[in-house]
Amino acid sequence: MKTLASGEVSLKPYGLNVFNIISLLLIVYVQFQNILGVPLRESSPQLSHAIFLVDKVFLFSLFLFIVYKRLLGKLLAVENRQDKKYRLIIPLKDELILFIALIIFILWCLISAAINQNSLGPTLFGIFSYIVYFFVFFIFSSIPYKKDLIKKSYIFLLNFSLILSLLSIFQVVLSFIYPGSVHWWPNIQHGDELWRLGFFRAPSLLGHPNSIGMFALFFWTIELAQAKNSVFKKKWINLVILGIAILLSWSRTAISAALIAPLLIVFNFRKMAIFSVLVIFFAVILFYPYLKGPYKEPSADIFSYDEYRKFALDKSLKIWKDHPFFGVGPGMYGGHISIRFKSPIYYQYGFTGQFYDYLHNRVGSIEQQWAQALAELGIGGTVFFLCLMFTPYFILKKRIHEEQSPILKAIATGLMVMPFQMCFIYMISFTVTQQQQWLVPYFAFVGMLVGAKRRDICIKKYESTINQ
Repeated sequence: MKTLASGEVSLKPYGLNVFNIISLLLIVYVQFQNILGVPLRESSPQLSHAIFLVDKVFLFSLFLFIVYKRLLGKLLAVENRQDKKYRLIIPLKDELILFIALIIFILWCLISAAINQNSLGPTLFGIFSYIVYFFVFFIFSSIPYKKDLIKKSYIFLLNFSLILSLLSIFQVVLSFIYPGSVHWWPNIQHGDELWRLGFFRAPSLLGHPNSIGMFALFFWTIELAQAKNSVFKKKWINLVILGIAILLSWSRTAISAALIAPLLIVFNFRKMAIFSVLVIFFAVILFYPYLKGPYKEPSADIFSYDEYRKFALDKSLKIWKDHPFFGVGPGMYGGHISIRFKSPIYYQYGFTGQFYDYLHNRVGSIEQQWAQALAELGIGGTVFFLCLMFTPYFILKKRIHEEQSPILKAIATGLMVMPFQMCFIYMISFTVTQQQQWLVPYFAFVGMLVGAKRRDICIKKYESTINQ
């Protein structure tokens, strides 16, 4: 077993490799949640709900375990027990930045709930639905990760995404040769939803084209950051495979997010200019139905997904208009928590009929995070949540200047781009709880990079101790 005297932190007693394997399996599992859970919603709703809860329960339990171990000061501690001065309970500045932002957001949510006199149940579960994936960061940042292990984890998941992407491309090619083959693959979609612009929307093995589009985008963004470095010029094949998979998913969000990545990575535009353009874009998209003219109630006899989204947005903005600053409280509108606790907001604002049935029985969400945030948390809470989402950007910005490894620097660069993709593209069309395929690996790798910094600090402290 290696010791600190040889320049290593002993991790073997606490099974870092085992923990890392379990973490990778969790990241793989969340990619398959849709195909496992959605088909069971009608026949076995409780089993379906349990499938979607696995990652949340596991992450929250692991978070509590990490907190317990850190409070004891024994989590992955140094092997030399004679050094009592340094324990891993000490929070790093990177952790404090995110922790403070998280506390401010939670306090706002509680104030919003108190003003609206909401029950404690939906309030707590509503807050949890916003912040659950932030726990992933603290789990991984608590562990002094070896940099080689971070690289191996990334390469494993990259290869997994390439295999899924190649299968997706094969599915599209096969659909041209034999159109009936589109029914061979496990798929949540059916009928006309299987096609877009005459192309089969290939789901790979994940059950939905948006899933493979989102997962491939994660690695396409990081590989693009690697391609910027001349050392990784031979990696262009990865970019081609992942890029084609994103395109053939015909996911408008994935394609849009892929298009802004080069602007943020390759071209060094001023950050404020980029931010301003994206904010304007975000505002135009959000309020687009009102720029077109007055909203008209759809026909009660014909269901349309696009009309559902417009209807949900219209109701969201009406709620926000009546509760502009604090909203109606977390867990009261727009998501599965509000449905489970039978929030009266839907009845009060006429969110009834076929669209409520679709929300209740099919999707469980209005699938528009910012519209939901405005309605639930008001403009104040929405701004705090936006700041919270961008907090990892500032953590990584500091970390990237300290990083010497080219591949870890590229990973950090790609991760810095992702808050822009999430906040200004994906959260227009999805909610946080629908982005587990993206957010779990995202916060895991941000946490790993901070954990690697913890390892460096641990080694330096020990070396300074023996030098004294």
